[in-house]
Amino acid sequence: MMASPVLTRVVRRETHSPRTVMTVIVVVLIALSAVYAGIEIVLHLLGAEPLLVAPGAALTWLIALPAAQPQPAVIAGGSAVAVIGVILVWLALSPGRRPKHALAVSPHAVVVDNGVIASAVAERVRRELDLSRGAVVVGIGHRGADVTVRPEPGQIIEKSRVRSVAQAELADYRVVPALRVRARVLRALDAEEAT
Repeated sequence: MMASPVLTRVVRRETHSPRTVMTVIVVVLIALSAVYAGIEIVLHLLGAEPLLVAPGAALTWLIALPAAQPQPAVIAGGSAVAVIGVILVWLALSPGRRPKHALAVSPHAVVVDNGVIASAVAERVRRELDLSRGAVVVGIGHRGADVTVRPEPGQIIEKSRVRSVAQAELADYRVVPALRVRARVLRALDAEEAT
């Protein structure tokens, strides 16, 4: 694997996405709220009519809100605000993931798209198990690989064999972080229902 801290940082930047879009959205919403509040305060100081609500009336409404009726509506509104807050905290603290994995096959930084890994695993499973083209579908996530096989009618394939072939292919790549393989073998009826 890479010994250089610079290469390690480069791989991290390639496999993790920043939360720029969410940050910009939140900042724009906060800025718009601040501009609106500023306009309302200036209108109030000039003695003009408010755009929506005067600052004093809004403050009075907020103070009276906990005792407002109907209580279920207040609780639902408070719960919605709490859920939005939890989502924003989760987005701020959790790393974003790009659909890529690092491969520990060289002392250099090697980053591969998940689609490329999925195609390679599907081809290896297809060839090893003598399946027709399109009979193997592989999905690669951050921590797992899902391998679905649709054998021909009368062809018997063990799930454990599918898993071991996929694991062998992934072991050759030395994917970081390591992927847990989940295998499914669809029967002929399942394959017809899926189409």
